[in-house]
Amino acid sequence: MSIVNSSVGDWRLLLSDKVVFVTGGAGWLARHIAKTCYDHGARLVLADMNIDTITKVKNETFGLENTDDRILTVQLDVQNEETIKKAIELTLNKWNTINVVINTAAIFTLGFVEDVSADDWSHIMNVNVRGYALMVKHIAPILKKQNSGSIINFASAAGLVAHSSFLPYSTSKAAIIQMTRNLALDLGSFNIRVNSISPGAIESPTIYRTAAETGVTKEQFDEQHAGKCIKRLGHVQEVANMTVFLSSDLCPFMTGTNIVIDGGYTIV
Repeated sequence: MSIVNSSVGDWRLLLSDKVVFVTGGAGWLARHIAKTCYDHGARLVLADMNIDTITKVKNETFGLENTDDRILTVQLDVQNEETIKKAIELTLNKWNTINVVINTAAIFTLGFVEDVSADDWSHIMNVNVRGYALMVKHIAPILKKQNSGSIINFASAAGLVAHSSFLPYSTSKAAIIQMTRNLALDLGSFNIRVNSISPGAIESPTIYRTAAETGVTKEQFDEQHAGKCIKRLGHVQEVANMTVFLSSDLCPFMTGTNIVIDGGYTIV
């Protein structure tokens, strides 16, 4: 049987002219994803709760480049549908479409079951799970109308394995993985792909600061959380590269999948 391959794809500008909407845009991971998407030709919507913060991140990330024609910053709280609708309206006014949604907005809550309050549970589930669902609720009609789109929900390796005191965070991330599967099933007939990415321990200022607050040094953290196969923490660019690939047209048959980027941490 001969191999039929009409195109190997263009690996240089994977997102040329696509409108990529990133929630939690001020985050360490999100800003690297946004920059990599931009480098691949995307038009960006950088959304975060504080417009001054996201504007500052935009300026820090893209420097003095003239990016206003390809970058829109918007205020958005994923817990608030009105801000979601307003951000989408601003996007459509500027570019008339949305092609890719990357949900990264999240909060990190730790605690044992007897220590986590009802308000803590409501907050983390509202942001990490309900917020993603609301984003898809309001953008799905746009993607359906154009019969195409890619949605990427950020979960975590913590949603796959248990960690002491991670109960609320791990629960929310496991929920994202299952929600992604259901969305993939419901939206697949409209040629909309929905996938999740579950990073393991990725080097960042936040991860070491959180460790220090619990009395764990950088060296101890690296040793505890290094991949079981690849003996180091992950690099943020490695996650950004996969995000661009999933956002692109190079994987049109990939949906309902949870991509784990953890150096083999969860396989043992």
